Amino acid sequence: MSVSIAQRLQEVQRKIDQACDAAGRAPSEVTLVAVSKTRPAQMILTAATAGQVHFGENYAQELRDKAKEFEEATHSISWHYIGRLQKNKAKYVAPNAYRVHTLEHVDQVHALLKRAPQGIDGLIAINVGRESQKSGVLPEDVRSTAQEFAKVSGCRIHGLMCIPPATPSPEDTAPYFEEMQYLLQSGKNAGHPWEELSMGMSADFHVAVRYGATWVRVGTAIFGPRTP
Repeated sequence: MSVSIAQRLQEVQRKIDQACDAAGRAPSEVTLVAVSKTRPAQMILTAATAGQVHFGENYAQELRDKAKEFEEATHSISWHYIGRLQKNKAKYVAPNAYRVHTLEHVDQVHALLKRAPQGIDGLIAINVGRESQKSGVLPEDVRSTAQEFAKVSGCRIHGLMCIPPATPSPEDTAPYFEEMQYLLQSGKNAGHPWEELSMGMSADFHVAVRYGATWVRVGTAIFGPRTP
C-alpha cells in the first residue's frame, strides 16, 4: 500500500514536533517548507489540500509559473525562493516570493526591489562549509554583508540560511548548524532584527531543529523520490 502525500506530511510534522520536544522548543517555532521544485501542480495541490502552506522553489521561472497557476486557488499558499538567485531572473521572483532565502549581494536586492516596490523579505545565504563549489556568504563576511543590506531601504533581512556540506551521517551536520546559530546570535547582538534560521532538509532537519532552525526545507520525505 503506497503512502499518500498527506500521510507523509503528517509524519514529517510529527518528527518536527518530536525534535522540538527533545530540544525544549515549542513546535510553533518551526515551520515546514515543502520543497516542490520540479513537482507537478497536482502534487502541490494535494499537499495544500492537506494543510501545507509554505512551498519552496529553486528555479525562478518555475516559481513564476506555479504562482500564476495557483493565484486563484482557494488554498493559502506562500512561496519561498530557495535556489541561487541570478539578477536577470529577479523579475520572476520578486512579485511572488514570500521569502527569498538565498541573498548574497546587494546587487541582487536592487534587482528584486525594481519589481517589488513594497520591499522584499529575505535571508542571507551562508556558505557555512566554506565550499568552493557553492555560493553564499562566508561566515567571516556575514557582518559586513549584513551592514550593506541594512543600508538598502525596502530590504528586510529576517535571518540566515544554509546548506551544510554532505556528510555520511545526519549528526555530522551538527557543527555547521551550531555555527549558524552562533552567527544568528552575533547578528542579533549587533542590532540586526534577525529571528529566522532556514536550515535542515529531509535527512537532517531534526538536527537543525536542535540548533534553532525556524524554517526546515523538506522535499523527498513529503513528495517521494524524484523521477529522473
